[in-house]
Amino acid sequence: MARNPKLEVAALNIRIPEDKDRNYDALISRIVGLKRGVRVYGDTYVALSWYDPEQRIGVVSKYTEIDLGGEWFDIEEFDTAAPEKIDEINIPGTLKPNHARFYFSVNEDIHVLAFETYSESKGLSASAFEKYMKQILLSPPIRDEFGLVEADLIKDYQEVENLLSLENLKEVKITIRMPNPDDVGDALARVIEERLKEQNADEYVELLRSKDSGSLNPNDRTRKLASVAAENGQVQTRNIENGVMVTKDSSASPLIEVSTYGAEDSEFVMFRGVISKLFGRVIEARARARVAERN
Repeated sequence: MARNPKLEVAALNIRIPEDKDRNYDALISRIVGLKRGVRVYGDTYVALSWYDPEQRIGVVSKYTEIDLGGEWFDIEEFDTAAPEKIDEINIPGTLKPNHARFYFSVNEDIHVLAFETYSESKGLSASAFEKYMKQILLSPPIRDEFGLVEADLIKDYQEVENLLSLENLKEVKITIRMPNPDDVGDALARVIEERLKEQNADEYVELLRSKDSGSLNPNDRTRKLASVAAENGQVQTRNIENGVMVTKDSSASPLIEVSTYGAEDSEFVMFRGVISKLFGRVIEARARARVAERN
């Protein structure tokens, strides 16, 4: 019996600066309008190719760039292709092979973009899409209109907590880029924001190392900072396992929502259901962060 198709969804936390119009639909529409792909690895490119701001649904396109001027391999002769055969090749430069489409959706209220990382046996690396967004947001048309927009892959909240609970924990490094005060609580966000602005910095980094042979025991403040970094940066740890120092990074564990569906079901309908669950997990995590801050 054939297996039911699987659908996986991850998410990016996007932050437009406070001094700009925080219109995330306009931001995504502007990116689509650039019609520009970004190389994410090898000859693979990614681009936002379509977006409907009314439904807040769009398409991510992944494709391959071919060097048409390079050498070709003739599998019939099993050798370098002869020049006369290469002359027969006529592929318009506007056509790109290996195209794969993935749905994405924007939740304007929580400024989170959810996107498919696996669908219909095709995959899109979460880190590759994050790389695309970080680079496209630096393009001059976007910077001029929206300022320095931050985009970070949302990490699995439980995995971040697990990193701080490792045995024989020797080092914790927390990196935070400018957060949105609405997400993490005014007091904590204000502290981070002030420290960044007063020193003209883009990142807040806190590093803890254990004394001598002892192990770290992260306190509540460190755990709160780590929860902020889950959406606005990263957490890296070093601990001893079987006598060996091991480095771990929250970036290896993005927040993922997975579902399977029957052959008769619509991928689009299933995507709607999966992103609803994922957005709900983000909302719950932020609510917990605000409660923890008040306490």
